[in-house]
Amino acid sequence: MSAAPELPGVRRVARLSRRALNQALAQRDWRGADAPAIDLRADAYGHGAAAIEAAARAHGASRFTRDGDAPPAEAPSRVIYGFDGGHEPLMTLEGEVIAVKRVPASTPVSYGYTYVTAHESTLALIALGYADGVPRSASNRASVRIGNARGVIAGRIAMDQLVVDLAHSTAAVGDPAVLWNDSGSLAAWCTATGRTADQLTARLGSRVARIWSDE
Repeated sequence: MSAAPELPGVRRVARLSRRALNQALAQRDWRGADAPAIDLRADAYGHGAAAIEAAARAHGASRFTRDGDAPPAEAPSRVIYGFDGGHEPLMTLEGEVIAVKRVPASTPVSYGYTYVTAHESTLALIALGYADGVPRSASNRASVRIGNARGVIAGRIAMDQLVVDLAHSTAAVGDPAVLWNDSGSLAAWCTATGRTADQLTARLGSRVARIWSDE
């Protein structure tokens, strides 16, 4: 399945949870000179530093680490952003299915044909690529959830798109495609790509809309 032309207006969204952020901030006291600084570097690791700072100040925080500052001696931000593996990540990264194709076994997929289907499969083309910050090291390794199914990224990730092998499951154009939304899936992406959670979120591009909700 080759890449389709880039489509304007497709969904590329980082959904961010105020509920998860406020729950994480409420777990400790941020007031006083001895309180740890909250790490706002890298635009708060892709979440939006202004939103993180506003929420932190509402919980009494007054100390922050910004770009150019020395790294904080204590790193509570791993908990705040859900990077520690034990707390809910703030971010759900979601693309959109823009094409679906049923193919026979032994079908080569994407550039260079580094992936070949093992059996008859459903391939879904997703409007997210390395220009959006999805690392190419996820090719043939990381998985994406579409509906109730999770499929592996099939072949090389292109600039604007990637392909998911859903095997015997189905998908439809317009379906959301979720790369990570919980500690397990974010950790799996870290393992698949060789990147840390903060590297994954901080390197997302400007085409990915950051949308906060109370959920």
